[in-house]
Amino acid sequence: MWENRCKVAVSGVGFSKVSRSAEIPLAAHALAAVNEAVADSGLEISDIDGLATYPELPATGHAEIDGISVVSVNCMMAMLKLPNLAWHIQVGTVNIGGAFQQAVNALLAGVCNYAVVWRAMHNPRGTYQNLPGQYAAGAAQFTAPYGFGGPGQGMAVAYTRYLERHNQNREKMATLAVTQRRHAQHNPHAYFYGTPLSREDYLNSRWVAYPFCLFDCDIPVQGAVALVLTTAERARDLKPRPAYLAGYGQRLKFEVAGRIGSLADYMEGGRSSAKLTWERSGFGPKDVDVAQIYDGFSASVLYGLESYGFCAEGTALDFIQDGRIELDGELPLNTFGGSLGTGRIHGLWHIIEGALQAAHRAGTRQVKDVNVSFVGASAPIVTGTTFIFVREPY
Repeated sequence: MWENRCKVAVSGVGFSKVSRSAEIPLAAHALAAVNEAVADSGLEISDIDGLATYPELPATGHAEIDGISVVSVNCMMAMLKLPNLAWHIQVGTVNIGGAFQQAVNALLAGVCNYAVVWRAMHNPRGTYQNLPGQYAAGAAQFTAPYGFGGPGQGMAVAYTRYLERHNQNREKMATLAVTQRRHAQHNPHAYFYGTPLSREDYLNSRWVAYPFCLFDCDIPVQGAVALVLTTAERARDLKPRPAYLAGYGQRLKFEVAGRIGSLADYMEGGRSSAKLTWERSGFGPKDVDVAQIYDGFSASVLYGLESYGFCAEGTALDFIQDGRIELDGELPLNTFGGSLGTGRIHGLWHIIEGALQAAHRAGTRQVKDVNVSFVGASAPIVTGTTFIFVREPY
């Protein structure tokens, strides 16, 4: 097992308002989330001496303007004016899970005491995937002319392969979408809070890229979430009950440059990340009480369940049936509503929910008697990261 098992903990968490469009600058969303996370910890802003984020704007073809469409470390430093800042980083790979891991490593190295990690996501006006007009350069020349203009189209091909290979029916995915929307009704921060979804809604919705319908895709939003990380010793003296990090992993298998992701890429990536997490934490899939698995597209949950070891390959659509992923089920899944219910703010919300469940701070969506909480914080392709949080350091 990992020698640093349970030596770092998640303390406070914070959320900004989530809206469909940019009513206020993105920097204001990020600042609100960070301030709330620090206050939730019982700390002062002046206590924070570490900063980490992944600032990329995934909306293709739009300008990255600091404070407006992205919120960099430099932007956050300018807003917070931290008197004791000792460490900061923004990662360009491994998505927000990588920034979280880097903050963990900084705390273990002793270069900071209290680190804030945030993810702020901008929803630009107009088309989210604003593709170039006449020309497709580089690898895009082999995909864009044939309709592969964004991740949805490419991932739909992998999902089609999955359904055909395992003789599965996409209508079964209605269970995931409806269940997660039901969970979102327990999360007042979710975009779809107050908006239920029926199986009929799912089955009758328009196509986005077959076999993905509208409700297989997370909704682009404007908002931010944040959390505070510190050492286990310091966390015990803070206001909320902490959640302890027992282990983490990241994808070590990489797809060919420019390829959006084949079914094999998903499965290999998920297995490599989960293998590290299980070995470092000392736990296995059967020990997990609750799971948060990234769902930018619904099929990513299937690949996660199988590649992380929760069920056999080709069986995930059957695994999620019969109440198994409900709050009182065998494996409660995406208990905060997932990205399908909360909106597209990438995997930090999954990490936050994993920590809240382990700390028994999830309110009306709290799963009973949680001891081991699993998180797959991004799709198990090139950015895949996985985590285990526990209630007690053991």
